[in-house]
Amino acid sequence: MSAFSRLLAPVLCAFIVLVSIPGHAQQLATTTTPPASTNAAPSALTTPTVAAQRMIADAVKRMNANDVEGALSALNQAIQMNPNSTGALVLRASIYCQKKLWSQAEDDFKAAAKIAPTNSVLKFNLVEVKFMQKQYDQARPGFLALETDPDMGDFASYKVFLCDLFGGHEAAAKKDLDVFNDVMGNPSYYFGNAAWDLVHKDLDGGRDWLLSASRIYPPQKFSYYAQSLRDLGYLPIPEPGDKVTPPSASAPAPAPH
Repeated sequence: MSAFSRLLAPVLCAFIVLVSIPGHAQQLATTTTPPASTNAAPSALTTPTVAAQRMIADAVKRMNANDVEGALSALNQAIQMNPNSTGALVLRASIYCQKKLWSQAEDDFKAAAKIAPTNSVLKFNLVEVKFMQKQYDQARPGFLALETDPDMGDFASYKVFLCDLFGGHEAAAKKDLDVFNDVMGNPSYYFGNAAWDLVHKDLDGGRDWLLSASRIYPPQKFSYYAQSLRDLGYLPIPEPGDKVTPPSASAPAPAPH
């Protein structure tokens, strides 16, 4: 799962929640398109909302075909047709993240959050934009605010820990990890310890924690928690003799034993 895919996954979920459409990207592309024949009045098929949904469906199809520019063009049209289309805004923000157009991504997420102010996924993605830019101190308060969210709680706590760990606040990160170790049993327990070991170049320890997590959690959840480590170059874990390139100056890469 790429950084873009990681961000797109909750974005699609947010869009699904907002428009009450089940499924993933391909299902979204299908279900947002009105059927060819319907008992609704003909004018209903030409409203800005329906027209925008058609463009969003086209954008998702283009995303699935790796046509990023085509998807962006379709979403621009969708937003022009319906400026209050949260689905179009969050999908376009994800493309901006892929293109590293951070200010545009933040503007779209902010606009979407203004339309749906109680949606925690949109709040998370807005903070994640900061995290993806390695602005850990700026991202931390946003993740911290989501710790009480019933759906985001554990993952938000894990992201707070990563902000401390990657942001160079070793003592704070150790306190976060101690909390995970006291509670145990949550994904943050396994992935937090894995991250700690990998950052401190204990590859065997990190590998063991991730192996345990892979036996407990489904692949999608595993990938979601592991993605931040993958983005910074800690995953896949190198084998002895592999050449390791440090992913960043602030987060030293693990070295093979």
